[in-house]
Amino acid sequence: MRLAGWGLVAVLALAAATRAGAADQAVGKKVYAERCSPCHGDTGDGNGPAAAAIKPPPRNFRDPGFWQGRTAAQLKVTVRDGRPGTMMSPFAGTLSEAEIDAVVAYVATFGPAGH
Repeated sequence: MRLAGWGLVAVLALAAATRAGAADQAVGKKVYAERCSPCHGDTGDGNGPAAAAIKPPPRNFRDPGFWQGRTAAQLKVTVRDGRPGTMMSPFAGTLSEAEIDAVVAYVATFGPAGH
């Protein structure tokens, strides 16, 4: 009987984590649409409406080469601190840490599977 209780707790915890993950993904998608897609494009291909005017051009998150050796921590630093010498501005102070984490996770969905 006691073991069954722990099983229920595990199932409820997993369900809560799944809901939280879905909420984070929704936040990441919303932040990306508002803050990133004008430059990086709706599909992450680097061809947003503002891309033609940006030098160097925005990153193409669909390029497998971009993901080689790239970590979520590196992406987070870029989103938080920007990239000096480019039009990629910092979002620290504009986005919360949770929003930055969510948009980094969303951007990762543009990369090849298993990156």
